[in-house]
Amino acid sequence: MHSKRFFRFLFGAMTLATLVLAPACRRSGEDKEIRDLSQKAAELDKLSQQAGTAATEETRKLKAAGVNDVRPDAATLQLTDEQKAALEDRIKAEKNSSYQALLQEVLDKDKELKTLNDKISRLRAVLPKPDIAKPNDSHYGLAMRFLRKKGVSEEKAKALISRVLIMEKLAPGFEVYHFYNNGVYGSWVSQGRAEISPTELQAEQKAKIEGERDVANEKAAKLAEEVADLNAQKEKITADLESLRVEKTNMIKEIDGLSATNEAQKANLNSIHYVVGNRKALEEQGVIVVPMFAKDRAGTNWSDGVFTQALDLRSKDTLTLTAAQAGLKKISKVTVVPGSLEKDKHYSLAIAQDQASVTVKILVKDRFRNEKVAFALSD
Repeated sequence: MHSKRFFRFLFGAMTLATLVLAPACRRSGEDKEIRDLSQKAAELDKLSQQAGTAATEETRKLKAAGVNDVRPDAATLQLTDEQKAALEDRIKAEKNSSYQALLQEVLDKDKELKTLNDKISRLRAVLPKPDIAKPNDSHYGLAMRFLRKKGVSEEKAKALISRVLIMEKLAPGFEVYHFYNNGVYGSWVSQGRAEISPTELQAEQKAKIEGERDVANEKAAKLAEEVADLNAQKEKITADLESLRVEKTNMIKEIDGLSATNEAQKANLNSIHYVVGNRKALEEQGVIVVPMFAKDRAGTNWSDGVFTQALDLRSKDTLTLTAAQAGLKKISKVTVVPGSLEKDKHYSLAIAQDQASVTVKILVKDRFRNEKVAFALSD
């Protein structure tokens, strides 16, 4: 416990010295008082490290001497008067010279700690009285409040704070020091009564941010892989469709060129074969599929027997659909399947004013020749 507390105390003191020597306090024209405070902070840092080292060594020697029931004062790291008296009695009674030497070294370290603590106390007495951070306090907010109380305008206070190293987060119990003189502002943070040092807190925050970033990067990488896979599938499907369209076009040309082809075959190949129905009914029958995040497509029951109506595109390019054909009173929306047929590019729609019918005009006949199309009507 002493070792852990020592390192927290040491990190807190190191953070204090680092912040007081921030760039805002080293600029040209820095006044003597800030330089003195910077030197005192550095000296306090050094003494605190020495005190922590001495306390750690004291604890180690106590354990080595088999003394496990002595706990130095948590605030000063020193032995109480009763503990010192008990150790002195134990030295006199101890027959093992090695243990005697270790216990004497413990008392010598305690004297060293007292000297260091006295010096630390004198330094703290001349440093400014700190703000004690409370839950939800921020270093920036405390700095701004301090400067505004000094009569500094908000705009100037922001400029002064921007030149000082400000901690992103404070733990309750942190001691936040401020100094302002001759237009120069300085600030630093020490551990105070907090359970964690400023350095440890910053390390935790950094680890948390890096952890969240790594998780986000992993998710992004996974999504990127999925997108790449979907794009590859899309490219393959697009290529297959294009190949089929080319094949269909060639087939139509070949059939058109055959003198033996009868008119019925020509009409069939040059017609759009369609079905008109209620959209929900067509979905339930498995004729069409209307997914949420993809284009409408053919369903499992997409077969020749469903498409009983036809329009010969050699002589016509318009057909009229009625609400009655779908068992509806009015038409509010028309869904054309397959979804690869694009409105206002391949065809156009014009719903009548009374919504009883809709006119479909074929804009690109070659796109509809010998094509199966479902007109799904919704009220």
